[in-house]
Parts: sequence; structure tokens; C-alpha cells
Amino acid sequence: MGIYCDSGVNGGHEEMLKRLILALAKSSGVVSLHILVPAHNELMSDFARDVAQQYRQVVVTSLPFTSESIHRNPLALLSATWRTAAILRTLDLSKLVIAQGTIVSAMAGLLAARLTRTIAVSYIPLVDDAAAAGAPATERIKSLVKRALYQLPQQYITLNDHLRVKLLKQAPETPVAILENYVDSRFSNSALTRETARSALGLPQTGKFICAHIGRIHFQHKRQDFLLAAIMHNPEAFANALVLIVGEGPDAEKLQHFVGASEILSRCVRIVGPQSDVLPYIAASDVVVLPSAYEGVPLVMIEAVLAGRPIVASQVSALGSYLPAELLFPSHDQDAFVKAIFSAPDYPLSGLIDSYRLRFSREVFDAQAQRVLLQPVPQRRVADHLEHNASDLGTK
Repeated sequence: MGIYCDSGVNGGHEEMLKRLILALAKSSGVVSLHILVPAHNELMSDFARDVAQQYRQVVVTSLPFTSESIHRNPLALLSATWRTAAILRTLDLSKLVIAQGTIVSAMAGLLAARLTRTIAVSYIPLVDDAAAAGAPATERIKSLVKRALYQLPQQYITLNDHLRVKLLKQAPETPVAILENYVDSRFSNSALTRETARSALGLPQTGKFICAHIGRIHFQHKRQDFLLAAIMHNPEAFANALVLIVGEGPDAEKLQHFVGASEILSRCVRIVGPQSDVLPYIAASDVVVLPSAYEGVPLVMIEAVLAGRPIVASQVSALGSYLPAELLFPSHDQDAFVKAIFSAPDYPLSGLIDSYRLRFSREVFDAQAQRVLLQPVPQRRVADHLEHNASDLGTK
């Protein structure tokens, strides 16, 4: 089996892929596991090599490019595709699992799999909606191109039924499996209290309501700018609050500029930067926020709940199937967002915590991952009237 990842960043998708790699590496059903990863993504490369040292059947192959380095460069894409195809011809894989943030990412791996007739399994791509009939011509053309790309994988692995349905609209004949993720058990077993976490991080013990946004700093996706706008629109609500923004990303400089240019934001927003361990920031907080424009199954949502902290999220994608209405807000309503932030600590989390412990355990994930990927890929979807099982390879 092969794993293909050409991402140059290390976000939630890459963290999920690491969990999948570990589940396959420890499986007795995997004779050899070949991980293709960019040399320039040092964190991902180091992880893959560490796994290879632990498991003899794991082999790491370095890619001389990232998807970002060949973005919008057809010649670079062609070169990357041919290089990847040459590697695949030497491996003779049963299937290649391709980590895709969207259907247009990891294109070199997807096209190389087609060239070499290697079964391609697309792992957790976010799904675009088709362009509306009245959309500009350029948007309709892009939508048609993407629809063609959705036909390339022989199988999809996605995170929930909402994304499964969206995938089936784009590729009706392609089988889709659902594989929910897990987070480290230390989030639910930690002895770290709010007081000890705040002390360790140098945060005030009393007199401050602490709110944390943890994620890649990318306004279009994670909407840190929406959080800042909500604070500016409701300054009195944040008079005794401290907002921690944890992460890094392409909009980090813009974020710094916005905060530095505003007296209101400078007073209550602290930009923390990237952290290798986010548990102390979750434990120190009264609430975690996730005002994203779109999501799959965000790891920070699971981590926060298991750590006993409420998370307030925008009502997008399928987040309503993971969180109660009291912890959700209409995605463009700043006032509702602020209201939910300050009421969230009163929500009783015990039932949700118990549910998450069962639903997002490592044991469940490993078993489902091995079941999904060690079975042959179905040639066609099963009949629509059959009952859907989230751990099956088929759809309905």
C-alpha cells in the first residue's frame, strides 16, 4: 500500500493522515507501506521516518516538490506527475491513498496513479458545491473541471455523512467510506486544571474570561478576521476578556497588523503563534471558538470537548451533528457569536464528553481504518435502497 502526501503545510489534514499511517503500519495485513512525502515538509518527513524506524515494512520516499510549489504551474505539475508515476511503476502498489485537502490538491499523485493504473483512494477532501446556474462563466468552467477531477479516484474516504452526500453529488458512481478520526487520549485523561494551565502559561488566574481560537491562521477558512470584527462590534462584552489566538498560517501578518492597529483589539487579543502542544491553552480557557467558513471534523473541536471545555462553532457543514444548538451560531451573525461565547461555559458537557470518548477513540479508528483499506475497492456503488453503515466501503 502507498500513502501520498505532497502538502507543504502541517495542519489538521496532515495530523489526520499521521493517525491513518500509524493505524496501517501496525496492521498485520499490510505487507509493505510506502510513504511518499515532500522533503521540504520537514515535520511530515521526520514523522514518516520515525514510523519507518519502528516498523520494518514502512519505506519512505522523498518527493522533490510540494503541491504549493507547483500550484498554477502546468509545466511543474506535468514534471511532478511524471516523477511520481516513475516512482509508482517501481512499487507495484495494491492501492495508493492520496491525502487531499480539496480535489485540486495532490493532483500530481492523482494523475500519476491514473497513468500507472494504480488504484487511487482519495482521503478526506473537502467538497465544493457545483456552481449555480447564474454564476459567472469562469466559475461554471471551474466547476465543470472540478467535477471531472472528482471522477478520477476509485474510492473516497471522508469524515461524515454530510461530506459523503456532497461527494456523491459530484461522483455518483464512486464508492465512499466514512472514517471518523480520533484524538490523543491525554485530552480526556489530563490532570491539568484551569488554574495550573493558566499559571504555566503566565495567564491571569482571576478577573479575566479567557477565550481561545486554535487553528491555522487563514481568514478564508478559519475566519480569525470574523472573530476580530465581532470583538470590535461588541467591545463592552470583551472588556474583561482575554482572547488567545494560537497558530500560524498565510494571514499571520495581516492578523498582527489588525490587532496592532486597534486599541480595542490590542487591549484584549494576544497572538500566541504556533504551539506544539495546545492542551494547556484549551485547559486554561473558559471557551474555545471555531468561527470557520467550512469544516470537516475539526480536531480542536474533539480535543476541547474531551478536555472539558465548551467550543462555540459556526453552523456550517455538518457541525450540527457533533455539537448542540447552544454551542452553534449562524455563521455571519457576530452578535449571536458573542452571545454564545459568554453563555457556553454554562452548558453541561458531561453527556457530550461521554459520547466523544466512545465515538473518537483510537481503538475504533484503527479498526475502521484497517477494515476500510484492507478490503478491495468496490467496482461500483451498492444499491441506494440498502441501509448505510458508516464503516462499510459502500454507500447507501
